[in-house]
Parts: sequence; structure tokens; C-alpha cells
Amino acid sequence: MKILIKDADLVVTQNSRREILRGASIFIENDIIKAIGDYKDLEGLGANTEVDARGLAVIPGLINLHTHSTQTATRGLLEDIPLMAWLYRIDKIYESIDEEAIGVASKLSFLEGLFCGTTTFVDMELSYRPVISAAREVGVRLFEAAALVDTQETGPSGFERINDPDEIVKKVVRDAVEFKEDPLVKLGLGPVGIPSSSPELLRIAAIEARRNGLFVQTHSSESQVNEKIARKLYGLSETLLLEKMGVLGPWLIIVHGVNLTRTDIDTLAKHGVSVAHCPTSNAKLGNGVAPAWHLISRGVNLGLGTDGASSNNSLDLFQEIKTFILMQRAILKETVLSAQQAFDAATINGARALRITGKIGSIQPGAYADLVLVDLRSLYLQPSTMFLENLVFSGGCKSVKHVFVNGKLLVKDGLFIDPTLIDKIITDFEGAFERIQKNVV
Repeated sequence: MKILIKDADLVVTQNSRREILRGASIFIENDIIKAIGDYKDLEGLGANTEVDARGLAVIPGLINLHTHSTQTATRGLLEDIPLMAWLYRIDKIYESIDEEAIGVASKLSFLEGLFCGTTTFVDMELSYRPVISAAREVGVRLFEAAALVDTQETGPSGFERINDPDEIVKKVVRDAVEFKEDPLVKLGLGPVGIPSSSPELLRIAAIEARRNGLFVQTHSSESQVNEKIARKLYGLSETLLLEKMGVLGPWLIIVHGVNLTRTDIDTLAKHGVSVAHCPTSNAKLGNGVAPAWHLISRGVNLGLGTDGASSNNSLDLFQEIKTFILMQRAILKETVLSAQQAFDAATINGARALRITGKIGSIQPGAYADLVLVDLRSLYLQPSTMFLENLVFSGGCKSVKHVFVNGKLLVKDGLFIDPTLIDKIITDFEGAFERIQKNVV
């Protein structure tokens, strides 16, 4: 399939020079961007389909660096409670969610993000097969971090081993081979984090990630409680414990990082670790605000995640971009962070965290055709001459018109390309939610 996106008013490339092209066209062959330039230079390349992009801006598909897709099924059920109580109750609800419900909830999550311009999701769930099937049915790009847990709390006295860490890591590594050549799905390792994941589990996950070229994602320094547990049990901050166990490296994405010290930040920078910043979730659960500006200033690669719909409750990544800037400016009492830096966090920084820079998060020859076409006539973007600033602070999700993933048009004129699928998903979800709601404690 050859597609020519014709005469876009703006193309926000997010390339190394952050070029914004005017009156440019994009030629796509199958799933790859082959050329960008004037329409007269590309019209002879034999496109099967032309998309008129006059009055539109083309931006790279956004990258949600951390979410839990199943949690759409629990949105609004667990409100106004702190993290540890929330975790206890969400775990109880998860016990009642079957694979059918996981699949349909994940489809809802991916569709919600897709309508707001997110084309790549980094997800973490224990039952990853139905999530992968859901992503394939909707058509989004998925990096699934298989959730790994090997310990559970036994009360104030301590923790007990419930899984063999070597065994559960090796199972995911074996399954990951299946997706090695898959252009849309990758399986990685998701040790949930201390205390649910022991230091030994984290160490084994890092070893296998290096050996097999996989990514690792783990929650770290989300709340002061997590930090207190790490210091009580191991005498170190979570970050320094991860360093001691050999977990830190460019393969690792830590999620949250709310309570990082300056020493922790320098340690992350030294090892090339990326951070998935989830500002709305951290605020909603009362955990605080991550030192995102300090992370960036010290050279840590920082991307953005929505977290799950139970703790956000939205999967609108544009909302995270705006919240990210506003929170940092509020706590620092300075107008730090520009619209460009925040947009970087939702695009090229996510690609860097996943170690596929140049393939997603930017518009350039050789990249996957993950593209979002934004309506420059949208009320929320006026004056459209200040496009990037208004996209970040005002327009966002409300201005998305078309969305391509891997060269396939999935959203057209703000509607999913297959409306019957949405109707079916909603109907299936309603049935699944009735079953889940009975187990809310």
C-alpha cells in the first residue's frame, strides 16, 4: 500500500533539528515513511491513496510510556484513597477480572488513547496475552511489560516468596521470542517494584534483558512508603538498591520517581536510565510531584505516561503534557519547561526510552508511519500561527482529526475506521463491568 499525505500546512518532524515544514507532503509505502517533500516531487511515486492535508498539521504519534490497560475496568471505583490502600483494593479487584474482561478493557484503553493521538503504548499487566490480542485488534503499537511479582506481604513482620524469580522471568523471555519480528508488538519484563518484586527478581530481569535485548520497566520511588520499605529492609534508597543489584542501565524505564534525591538523580543519569513521569496519577493518589525538571537538567531522559485509568482517570496524553509543565512551574515558581520540551517528552523521549529513536516519535524517512493529523481550524488552536504552544496548552485531543498507525488509517474525521467494533466493545465491556463491580470491596 502506498499513501501520499498531500500538502500539509505544517509537518512537525521532531527530528534532531526540530524542523517544522510548511506545505509539505509525506509518502508512505506499507508501514514506512519513504520521503517528505513537495507534492510535485512525490506525486509520481505511484500512491494508491492520497489524503488531502490542506488545513492540517501532521505530528508524530504520541508515546504513552506507562499505563495499565486493564484498569479501564476499574475507572471511578476507587476514589479519594491513598496509594497503599488503593493498591490493596485494586489487587483484590484484579483477582476477579477474567481474561475476557482484560481483553475488552484493554481495547477501550487503546481506543481512548488513539482518539487523542497516542499510537504507542507501554503497558504493564500480569495477563499479557489478552492485552496483546486487544492491541492487535485495535491496531495500535504495543510494548507490553509483563508484570512480575515474587513476594507478598505477610503483615508487619515481613514478606514471603510466592514465585520463583528465575522461573517467571525465563517464561517471559521465552514468550518474547514470539514477537521478535513483530512490527507492532514487543514483550518486555515488568518487575512491579519493591516490595512486590524482590531485589533478586529485579537483578535476574536486568541480566535477561541485557542478554536478550529486552526492555525492563519497574515502579520506583512512587511514594514515601516505598522508599521507607527499601531503606528499612535493605538500608538503601530504591534507586541505590537497584544500582547495587546491577539493574540500572539504558534498558530500564523506571516509573514515577517522585521521591528521588539528588544522589538518586545523578545515579540514574550515570547509568542512562529513562523515567516515565505520570504527573496526574501521582497527584491524584497524593504521592507528590516528581522532580522532573531536575531530572531533565541532570541529563535523564524523561517521557510521559498516563498510568492506568483507575488512578488518572483519563488516558489523554495531551493532558499529561500540559499537567507536566504546569506542575513543574508551580513547584519551582519559575516558568521552566517550554512547549517544545514537553512535546519532546511525549514523542522522541519515549522513542529513546524504548531504544528505537528514528523509528517512532518523529517524522522522517525510515520511521514507521505513526502519524496524527490535527485540524488547524480547530477553535482550540486559534491563533494557529502559535501551533505548538496552543497544541500543548489548549488544543490537544480536541483537535485530532486523523490517526495513522504503521501506515494504516485507524481514525478518520475523529471516528474509528470500524464503528461496529466500538459498539461491540462497549456492549462486551458493560457485561464485564457488571461482573467486576460485584467484587469491589
